[in-house]
Amino acid sequence: MSEFIGTNLRLIRLFHDLSLTDLGEQVGVSKQFLSRVETGAEVASAHLEAALAETLEVLPEFFYRIDPNPIVDEQCHFRRQLTTKVALRQVARARGEMLKRLVGVLDEHVELPQYQVCEADAESPETIERAAEMFRSLFGLGLGPLSNVTRIAENAGAVVLRVCGLAPEIDAVSFATKRPLIALNGDGRSACRERFGVAHELGHFSLHIGVLTGDRLTETQANRFASALLMPRSTFATECRLALRGTRLNWPGLSELKLRWGVSKAAIIFRGRQLGVFSDDQARAGYVGLNRHGEALKESEDHLIANEKPEVIAESLKVMKEHYGVPQSAVAREMRVQPRLLQDLLELPQVELTGNVVSLRSSTSTHFSETRMR
Repeated sequence: MSEFIGTNLRLIRLFHDLSLTDLGEQVGVSKQFLSRVETGAEVASAHLEAALAETLEVLPEFFYRIDPNPIVDEQCHFRRQLTTKVALRQVARARGEMLKRLVGVLDEHVELPQYQVCEADAESPETIERAAEMFRSLFGLGLGPLSNVTRIAENAGAVVLRVCGLAPEIDAVSFATKRPLIALNGDGRSACRERFGVAHELGHFSLHIGVLTGDRLTETQANRFASALLMPRSTFATECRLALRGTRLNWPGLSELKLRWGVSKAAIIFRGRQLGVFSDDQARAGYVGLNRHGEALKESEDHLIANEKPEVIAESLKVMKEHYGVPQSAVAREMRVQPRLLQDLLELPQVELTGNVVSLRSSTSTHFSETRMR
């Protein structure tokens, strides 16, 4: 007979961002007893098991499922990890684990795009620039602005989802699992910030396979990849000069570049300095100017750029339901959770679909992937 797995209880407790005390109060036991259940030192009674399942929105069998491939530290990439507390990272990882389980169910029923992010060398800025250039070349993206970074990531075989419940300190978190995942903070980041976050996580997938990230070096490397992917040096260095008027920054020019390339003014200043277009003094003046105008976190043009919508999960679920009679409740059952937990995880918009093919066509290139039922 299978045994109650305490780590599954801990996983789903953290998914709901509940402390041992919080959960204990809801199910009528002490935090000490719950802690012992999680470590396997105590056995949960049938009554407690039922109460835990109801409170945590899972099916009782959730506690008995062995995960053969749990997410480990080297697979987790947190943007802003340097300043993120351990407890907040644990909640984010729990959300990622449940997202991984959802994608595992979808992979059983739906043919998702093949993963195609190539491993690259992070030993120098030059090798990172080349890695970003190779990524663009592989997908035929050209050297201009990218119209939809999220769709490009999904065409490359990653799964992107905007996730609620992540701490404000976390812009994005990715998981280098069998099907790589990118979870964006769902609390209303600007489109530019989200686009850079997706590109940053693609950088981790390319540069840091099996590497523990979160230190200043790996974050700097992923940022370099993101900057190079979004603003390729061969074309952006020339265009970036629009942001100069004599020896001073041209703020209307910066705004024009932002709207054209879909990146923040802060990212443009950073990239311009990186490419030698702006001097240290000019870049410093740019950052001071952003702070002076209250644009350190939210820039004045942000509302003019629409947020991109992740498509793979939403469209796959829609195909499964409308064309193959597999409703979300059945997906939840395969995950061994209650439907309301799946809804909490997804927060999905409605996606219009016709026919039995989900198109993931990228408007920035001729490359496309299609999702079909097997």
